[in-house]
Amino acid sequence: MSLSFGDKVLVWVFKGVNWLVPWHRLPRYLGALNLLAFRNELRAKNLYDVYPSPEYQGTRGCPHMENTEYLAVRNSDGLFNDLDQPRMGCAGMRFGRNVPRKYTQKPTLEELMTPSPRLVSEELLVREEFKPATIVNLLAAAWIQFQVHDWFMHTNSNSETYTVPLREGDKWTDSEMKIPRTQEDKPLDKTDEESPAYQNENTHWWDGSQIYGSTEERTMQLRGSSKDGKLTVDVESLDTYLPRDSKGIPITGFFANWWLGLEMMHTLFVMEHNSICDELRKNNPSWTSEQIFDTARLINCALMAKIHTIEWTPAILAHPAIDIALTGNWWGILGEKLYKMLGRVSSGEILSGIPGSKADQDGVPYSLTEEFVSVYRLHPLIPDNVAFFDVEHGTHRTTLPMHDIAFSNARKPMQDAGLTFADVFYSFGINHPGAITINNTPNFLRDLHTPDGQHLDMGTIDILRDRERGVPRYNAFRRLFHMAPARDFLALTGGNSALAAKVSAVYAGDIEAVDLLVGCLCEPLPKGFGFSDTAFHVFIMMASRRLKSDRFIATEWKAEVYTAEGLRWVQENGMKDVLCRHFPALRGPLRDSKNAFAPWEKVGRSAEYMGKETNA
Repeated sequence: MSLSFGDKVLVWVFKGVNWLVPWHRLPRYLGALNLLAFRNELRAKNLYDVYPSPEYQGTRGCPHMENTEYLAVRNSDGLFNDLDQPRMGCAGMRFGRNVPRKYTQKPTLEELMTPSPRLVSEELLVREEFKPATIVNLLAAAWIQFQVHDWFMHTNSNSETYTVPLREGDKWTDSEMKIPRTQEDKPLDKTDEESPAYQNENTHWWDGSQIYGSTEERTMQLRGSSKDGKLTVDVESLDTYLPRDSKGIPITGFFANWWLGLEMMHTLFVMEHNSICDELRKNNPSWTSEQIFDTARLINCALMAKIHTIEWTPAILAHPAIDIALTGNWWGILGEKLYKMLGRVSSGEILSGIPGSKADQDGVPYSLTEEFVSVYRLHPLIPDNVAFFDVEHGTHRTTLPMHDIAFSNARKPMQDAGLTFADVFYSFGINHPGAITINNTPNFLRDLHTPDGQHLDMGTIDILRDRERGVPRYNAFRRLFHMAPARDFLALTGGNSALAAKVSAVYAGDIEAVDLLVGCLCEPLPKGFGFSDTAFHVFIMMASRRLKSDRFIATEWKAEVYTAEGLRWVQENGMKDVLCRHFPALRGPLRDSKNAFAPWEKVGRSAEYMGKETNA
């Protein structure tokens, strides 16, 4: 896609401005306009299809639509979101790219292992002491992994592995460190042989596949024998739980890397789906269970997309220009109040927001991208310990390390400490996650033993995956995203000479060798930011693209598809409403909260607790 003349002028004006003043130091509305210039340039220059021709996305009628059902409801595997390209974004389709593929070629083994990913993990990622992110609460960490479960999952090879070199004296308890390779998609042309492509096990759409599944078969299993379109749940004592299989694994759409935070979020939005079903049944008594389910899924998915857009992201990127930009993505620049008074005043996205505007792919078939996956490597958010309190009195009940609330232990606070889900949500509301910064990846994840017998260092894997999949290193990445590279290690670290020396030693003095993740963790943050400006540039484009590309958020945003009560449900509710609907005991600590992902007010005796886990 090429820039219009007006967009070219906007881009060049702000390139001149940014020589003198970075966007985040401009007045809020000027900063928001600067972000629009970034987005327009990125849409035009940073979207790349990885298929040899558009035909791989399917053509109208291929695959054949057996009936008209999917004109107005989501298909679990993502088919028929775009009716002209029905395979676009469905499960099994490739991750796209935000940079030209000539810059994403497969590395040699020497390039892959230089410097050793384990060395990077041991020196630059290891948590030396817990550094809290004080602008958000632990729900923010749980939320983003919950969303990632919807968005992407690569497939690992069952037979091919990498052997990561270990230094003499390395404390790794195994004799060697082997990591499965990412399974490459079958090459379709010469470009694929030089720059491999990878399939997504999940759908690329924002469609709640983490709770609904990415196949129709899985969706039907999750519904079971439930009536009125509901998902199956178990009710024990005063709480609702996800059902478990014979091995104690939760029965949900996507359950890898399970821990208490995921248990909470998956359960909450399964409960929300079932509440939406009750509302739809009340207003549509003649509907079948299938009609209720399909419409409830649309509503629930849209609500999650809205929460992420105008609540989670502004919480972790607490900057006034971003708040304007992201609120504009949903409501338009005229704002929520005028939208609710006047409705849409324009068919475009600028004045009245993306929902209800026409879906547009910007000339490139929609997919999530490898670069998008890379900037969502947010493992430092995970703390070492979580302090638990009861919400009624604020009494501190227990503090548990992460390994005691992971995998099959996810329900331990409820089962062993006698806590309710309301207690656990309150505890997450006042606990801090870790800051997304250098030397803050939890050792729990760097010495991870999984139920299937794997022993993993997630810090090593994070570095290896970016290199393996051809994600450019930090300086190259910044150039390709129209940003100035770091001149040297001192510039990279914002003048922190000790850190500069440390990073330089790991990378043998070569600033061009610094990995994308390391560079993002080292660079100084704009005021109010929870992660790097470099990573944010991917979000500038992809945050709006995920909404704008989706037919069920853009084109089909109408009462005929969602029902009038469904649109009201999305537009009148947020994370605070969802929490209080299902756990009324949270109304007290949330009564003055403007954002449920910001630290909550402590109640009762929890104010006496001075541990580093909470917002003391």
